[in-house]
Amino acid sequence: MKNFRVTDGDLDINKGSRVDMVQGRDKLVQDLTLWLLEPLGIGYTTPNFGALLNYVDVNRGRASSHFIGHVLDGQREAEVEAEVDRILNLYQQDQVQKIRRAQIEGRLYLYRTSEILDSIQEVASRTDKDRMIVKAAITSGAGQDITLLANVDTEEADVSVS
Repeated sequence: MKNFRVTDGDLDINKGSRVDMVQGRDKLVQDLTLWLLEPLGIGYTTPNFGALLNYVDVNRGRASSHFIGHVLDGQREAEVEAEVDRILNLYQQDQVQKIRRAQIEGRLYLYRTSEILDSIQEVASRTDKDRMIVKAAITSGAGQDITLLANVDTEEADVSVS
């Protein structure tokens, strides 16, 4: 299923002045990145949606990390890992529901196997000075191994792919 390509929070415009599209493995990576970076509680219609990697501090009016500002110990690492695992599982459950609905409606052809989060292999973290690095190893429905790296520091959370 195609989606609009998002870069640094904005729609990507290609050379033809059209909105660029994303599909396949890149769509899965973009979806998971957006799910992990969505601050918990920012949506008025979806106040329980989002991750604690970034959350909106209404007193300061900006996103900040729920996990930083505390001692970076084993307990904090476990909490970060659990949060990333929670978001990945929520995404997978949401995707299963959408695929079932598409199957009933005869629209299963819209989904590519490379866009499906088939399994979560590992979620592990480590600290590096004043930040945590969370590695999430997943496999797509097409059997592609993907590694997401989430960096959580005092300023923000960021997700990259390796």
